[in-house]
Amino acid sequence: MRDIMAQGKVFFVAHKKRVFFYLGILVLLSVAVVVVGQDGFLYKIPVVRITEVENSCQKTVGTEQSYSQKITGVLVNGQWKGREIRLNHEYSSSQVYDEEYRKGDQVFVSKIVPGDILSGHISGLKRDQSFAMLLALFFCGVLFVTGKKGIFVALSLFFNVFIFLQVLVFYEKGIDFFFLSNILMVLFAVFSLLLVSGFNRKTGAAIVGTLCSIGLTMLLFFLTMKNTGGVDYGFMEYLSSHDDLPQIFMAQILFGGLGATMDVSITMSSTINELLYKDKGISARALLRSGREVGHDIMGTMINVMLFAYVSGEIPVMLLKMKNHISLVTIVSQHIPFEVYRFLLGGIGILIAIPVSLGVSLFFWKGVGGLRQK
Repeated sequence: MRDIMAQGKVFFVAHKKRVFFYLGILVLLSVAVVVVGQDGFLYKIPVVRITEVENSCQKTVGTEQSYSQKITGVLVNGQWKGREIRLNHEYSSSQVYDEEYRKGDQVFVSKIVPGDILSGHISGLKRDQSFAMLLALFFCGVLFVTGKKGIFVALSLFFNVFIFLQVLVFYEKGIDFFFLSNILMVLFAVFSLLLVSGFNRKTGAAIVGTLCSIGLTMLLFFLTMKNTGGVDYGFMEYLSSHDDLPQIFMAQILFGGLGATMDVSITMSSTINELLYKDKGISARALLRSGREVGHDIMGTMINVMLFAYVSGEIPVMLLKMKNHISLVTIVSQHIPFEVYRFLLGGIGILIAIPVSLGVSLFFWKGVGGLRQK
């Protein structure tokens, strides 16, 4: 035990600054999560903290059960702050269109009726504290894995979210969405890679490789659309206007394949950089062979990442439709064809990115002409 304590003391003395840095970050994130849970005063809509819940089963239809909840809570903001309120709520066992509320939850309330005991209607669950907790855990994980470099990872995420919101503002002003998406794609690639990997030749090669790969993928898509019957945009869901469906679909392809293409490009660039760092006399043929082997290794996993990303978002919808006796063939062919298109185009983008990124990386290190050929 004494040996462990002695080793711990030695480690603390040797890494005092790092320990205090991580402890400070942990304290700040913990305080931020607590503050978000108490930010009801920032909302204009009334917020209620649930203090008591009484559940009862109303009826059963087939396998579906309907439940009723009598909820008691306390308003945490607005003119009735601190007053008790009674709420009635119903939800189904599947919770597809509704949800069960529990003691300690915070909910938004509308149509408050004044009286000795207030009453109202629940309009939704307040989820910002859960989101803040997940964000804090994610940031802690990034710092634990990458150290101080994780700060730049977080900055890249915040920057990407910020410029995406700005693009939506410009779209509301009438600017073409596909034009904005192209600008946004370039900004995402450039600033994300610069913040994460730094300003160096490796990052430059990754940026050029990413943009070239995305450009070739989109060119292939345009040629395919021009020489075939195209796609039926009527299958796109949750869209009320038909004026810009092609632009929206192409923007989805851009962003859907961007992350995977960036990953492939920086991997290939880092591989070439590391090989040259270890052996400055390595031949171009050896670099090509090693880079190609790395590309083969990451190709399968990256394509599967694309598949899992798209499938995860469609699992609830697919299961719900199958439960309503819609066949799997019908779902794939008529209900989620655009998810299939995005996956296939993203996979093609990954396949293109491997040779393109490898070629660009070799060119950035003076290419074949600056390396031994044998």
